[in-house]
Amino acid sequence: MRTSPFPPPTRTRPGPGASKHESPSNMQLFAPAKLNLYLHILGRRPDGFHELETLMVPLKLGDIITLEERPEPGVGFTCTDDSLPTDVTNLAVKAAIQMLERYAPNRGVSIHLEKRLPHGAGLGGGSSDAATVLGGVRELLGLSVSDEEILELAATLGSDVPFFLYRSAAICRGRGEIVEPVQLQGKYRGVLIHPGFAVPTPWAYKKYAESPTAGKTGVALPDGTLRNDLEPPVFRKYLWLPAAKDWLRAQPEVLDALMSGSGSCVFALLKDGEEATSLMERCTEELGPNCWVAEFEEFVSPSDVT
Repeated sequence: MRTSPFPPPTRTRPGPGASKHESPSNMQLFAPAKLNLYLHILGRRPDGFHELETLMVPLKLGDIITLEERPEPGVGFTCTDDSLPTDVTNLAVKAAIQMLERYAPNRGVSIHLEKRLPHGAGLGGGSSDAATVLGGVRELLGLSVSDEEILELAATLGSDVPFFLYRSAAICRGRGEIVEPVQLQGKYRGVLIHPGFAVPTPWAYKKYAESPTAGKTGVALPDGTLRNDLEPPVFRKYLWLPAAKDWLRAQPEVLDALMSGSGSCVFALLKDGEEATSLMERCTEELGPNCWVAEFEEFVSPSDVT
């Protein structure tokens, strides 16, 4: 596993996105979403996972996490989304519990998650929340934990969690936990559409294994060619997704479109000089009012966060 130093978690600036103002005992952190510009499945591993090569890009869209030290040991958790679990099956809670059990068993942390991203969307929201909590707990409590130890713990929580520690575009290999940060040659912005339903990641990989087929290649970008090998199995079951992708590709502002990760989000990349506003309005009209539609840009630096 690559162990290059990664930056501290990104703090939010005071403003509408903040759940409350910071004090010495609490901090507000940004947990970015991600897109997969390409996702190649290279084969099945002996451990049952699939060998991957994927280019992941963090976005300016994301969740807001407030961490606060509390006097009693253990982890407290609240969330703006009542549908999310509040126990150890929530990756943010699990990350905090494992950090405290390993490095500060007599201390406690409260987590408040302002959930802005849909879950089960292929945007890595849960993994990003977990990575943000790992780095945040270390900083909040002043723990002497190395980057290497954080990375090892992150990899046990989920394949995408190590990626989110770097706050950088990266080529991820192995099952996703081998992270190589890269400097993007292109700039990427566009529109995300979530249909209102989730696609379970284990199911998507299981169905791929039953009939391994590469996804259709799309436009060639400065950083690689659009392709997602999970599209064929997911599209066979969830027929709304290929229809949405085809509709997006036919729009005059759109360079190309792709499903992100295992879905269910589909994203459209905009051509240079095109704006998202009209496309977003048409998305709601054509694809349904229950869709979650958002404009995105790649996350470059902490100054991107409001």
